[in-house]
Amino acid sequence: MTGMKIGKEKSAMEKWFHAILRKFLLHAPLLGLAIICFAHTNISAQDKSVTLKPDSTHIVIGDFLQLKLTVLASDEFMVSLPAVKDTVGKMELVKVSKIDTAIHDQSKAFTQTYTVSAYDSGSYRAGPVLVLFKSKNGSVDSLYSDSFMIQVSTLPVDTSKAFKAIKEPVDVPYTFNEFIPLISGGLLLIAIIIAMVWYFRWRRKNRKPKVIERPKPKDPPHVWARKELKKLEEEKLWQKDEIKQYYSRLTDILRLYLEYRYNWFALESTTEKIREDINDYAMSEDAKKNLLTVLNEGDLVKFAKRIPMPDENVRVLERAYQFVDLTEMKETVKE
Repeated sequence: MTGMKIGKEKSAMEKWFHAILRKFLLHAPLLGLAIICFAHTNISAQDKSVTLKPDSTHIVIGDFLQLKLTVLASDEFMVSLPAVKDTVGKMELVKVSKIDTAIHDQSKAFTQTYTVSAYDSGSYRAGPVLVLFKSKNGSVDSLYSDSFMIQVSTLPVDTSKAFKAIKEPVDVPYTFNEFIPLISGGLLLIAIIIAMVWYFRWRRKNRKPKVIERPKPKDPPHVWARKELKKLEEEKLWQKDEIKQYYSRLTDILRLYLEYRYNWFALESTTEKIREDINDYAMSEDAKKNLLTVLNEGDLVKFAKRIPMPDENVRVLERAYQFVDLTEMKETVKE
């Protein structure tokens, strides 16, 4: 009996062992693949890493917080750092440092510091940061850093004490040194104004009038004027309804005669200017009257579009002849 019982127990143990062996052999490929994947993941993780570290997890409103991002990668990877907004979350970005690169053996370390702050109390999350790694064969991998909470608190207020009124501004007496820049600037401005006024007055006083040199005719001025008036009369412009051209030619002849006779550059002068300066030149009152009458009639036709009567056109030419006769330069006869 005893021998039979031991034999049966041995047979059951053999069956259990064979069943365990069959299951091991059946799942051995999957176990090997899992081991290989774990080893590959461990090796890949050792080739690159991402770390985000704050210098504190608690600040007061308005204080600055430093977030340091460190990325390690071997030479076979190209690293793409994240956008700053994705790093600091809802905190206010104050400053971003340049990327600091260091080389250690066959790996590179990239470091960048973000200075942030918050202006409202509460909890703020920084991170996680996603960094992309591109290998030389074109494959892209990514790693996330840890994330952490930043507590932002307000300044403590002692409510057991009564509120104090806001202090008035302290009156501080002015010193003479504070007025020196204003006094110096004022004196400099006055000096500049005086210099500019003096310069422009001096320039106006010494500025010579621009004179247009025109060739003078070979004939005496009165002979030249009578010839030109005769040509104008023979052209019969006003008879051809060319009244404006007739008066323009007539007034230009008298103005040029003033230049040749009196050295008076009247061709560029207005009638009003000639009226002001006419007393500076030696001529009779009748001559002045005839000249100004012709010039005034010419202005009315040229600028006011006045259409004179035929007898007025004849009379104005006669006045021009009279002006030349009255101002003709008399030759002195030597005895």
